[in-house]
Amino acid sequence: MTVVEPSTTAAEQRLVELEASFEQFCKDNIVAVERFLRSQCGDRELVQEAVQETFITARDKWEEISGYEKPLAWMYKTARYKLLNQRARQRREAAAPLDEVPIERLVAPPTDSREAQEQLLEWLRRIPPRQAAVFALFFEGWSDPEVARILGMADNTVRSYKSAARRRLREIAEEAGFTSPDRER
Repeated sequence: MTVVEPSTTAAEQRLVELEASFEQFCKDNIVAVERFLRSQCGDRELVQEAVQETFITARDKWEEISGYEKPLAWMYKTARYKLLNQRARQRREAAAPLDEVPIERLVAPPTDSREAQEQLLEWLRRIPPRQAAVFALFFEGWSDPEVARILGMADNTVRSYKSAARRRLREIAEEAGFTSPDRER
């Protein structure tokens, strides 16, 4: 006599599909979420903790989040709040304030794309946090209205912050010895 395995139920199949879609989402987006947070904070440990908390929260709510038009927008918004909470907790626990990159520090031009990316992240940490968040999302390809929804601000504010961030980043780059082609003439 052979034993026949009962077939999986529709609910079990749905759970398997959700698990697979979440796993793929993580593989596709964890680097982008981490890069976004690193534009806000230079402390890799805090960023890693915030990323982990974000993905744990997303896993618990994946059935709902996966139905969103842009689940990555939810991830960015949640990750930002997790990072803010991590930083607040760190400030409460630490006697000294967070170390900031000194403005007068000049750096050599990057030699590869990885170095260039690190350089941009360092510069983003030297501008106001909201401007850095707007610019980082814009740099990732998000539109102004999408950035506004993610960060909870008006479209005009997004455009203003983006413009101010570009201007300040250009100044920082020039201080570091970089020149833009349109400024050389």
